[in-house]
Amino acid sequence: MIKRHIEKVITEAIKHFPVILVTGPRQIGKSTLLYNSFLSKGFSYVSLDDQLELLTAKSDPRSFLEIHQSPIIIDEAQKAPELLLEIERIVNKSRLEKGNKESNGLYILSGSQRKVLLDEAKESLSGRVGIIDMNNLSINEIMESDEGPFTLDLSNLNKRANRFYINESEAFQYIVRGFFPVLYDDTKMNTQLFYSSYITTYIEKDIKELINISDEIKFIKFLRILASNIGQELIYENYSNQVGVSANTIKSWIATLEKTAVIYLVEPYNDESIVKRVVKRPKMYFFDTGLAAYLCGIDSAETLNNSFLKGRFFEAFIFNEIKKAYMNAGIDQKLYYYRDSDQNEIDMIIIRNGEISCIEIKTGKNFNLSDVKAFKKFENSKYKNNKNAIICTVEKISALDEKTFILPISSI
Repeated sequence: MIKRHIEKVITEAIKHFPVILVTGPRQIGKSTLLYNSFLSKGFSYVSLDDQLELLTAKSDPRSFLEIHQSPIIIDEAQKAPELLLEIERIVNKSRLEKGNKESNGLYILSGSQRKVLLDEAKESLSGRVGIIDMNNLSINEIMESDEGPFTLDLSNLNKRANRFYINESEAFQYIVRGFFPVLYDDTKMNTQLFYSSYITTYIEKDIKELINISDEIKFIKFLRILASNIGQELIYENYSNQVGVSANTIKSWIATLEKTAVIYLVEPYNDESIVKRVVKRPKMYFFDTGLAAYLCGIDSAETLNNSFLKGRFFEAFIFNEIKKAYMNAGIDQKLYYYRDSDQNEIDMIIIRNGEISCIEIKTGKNFNLSDVKAFKKFENSKYKNNKNAIICTVEKISALDEKTFILPISSI
């Protein structure tokens, strides 16, 4: 089993919160991590996938929590929101009798319906819950390398870049395979069969619990079209026309895909000190490129390399890996993109510690200053200019100019 970097974040959070909420997409290894890593730390485990346990949890939450004493892991917790009020009562009672610090680490809740869990937890457990978002495997986890958050500090970049090398062909193989843990535990698994089963399970267990799909065929068509637009601006009317449903239906479907952590949206960056004519629509990315590739009918690295989608998928791959690096360090880092009416575009904007960095994501190895001309838009930003970068498939770090690095995949 591949060691998950986010285990450290969960272990630390247990020391400071009575309830920990671990959310993330279906089948990314939440249950495996919690079961294998935290039973040895004194936690017991119960899953609400067990229908008898679920019945008790929903009908008599007090009895359920008397039977299943803390500290305990409750998996698929979104199925019984009735438990949260009772957990709140138990936490409050423990804090009164034992003190706040002594009441930490009572419950770990996990589930795949992120928005459902968050809404319920924020309502019932405000100030008592530590929320941790988990994602699929990262390249660093697969390579068994230290991770830490991505920064443009040269000494950090050099240290990271020397750990391993991934060329363009290998990158495309990872992109198409995707990053679900089971595909690396069982390297001979048929990925097409896995993703076909994943979509079926996802629709039956998650989608139909949240929304009423009157036409499943149209929803599948929508998923396929959406996947082919990975990394593109989200224009609801376009999908409405292509799928044959209303724009409001598309908005509902997008919201549900967000709730269940299949996709995420990246907002455009708007610095009024730079320009007012900026694009206002978010971009859309799939959390897993393998799932998106399957939906697009891309079954191999060679197919992707010959597809007009290869640039979009490579961008999504790098975006996801940087996002995972922050998530696995327990950092909620906002990532932006930039585009204006003059067709200036920057793939990623990072604002951290009062500094702003511009990042371009490209396949290939040869670049010049014309590839980063949009970076000049940020010379007058209200934030201090940090280093910038092109992330691509080169073997080692080099400098395009005094402010811009050319970085290999391993540096992220």
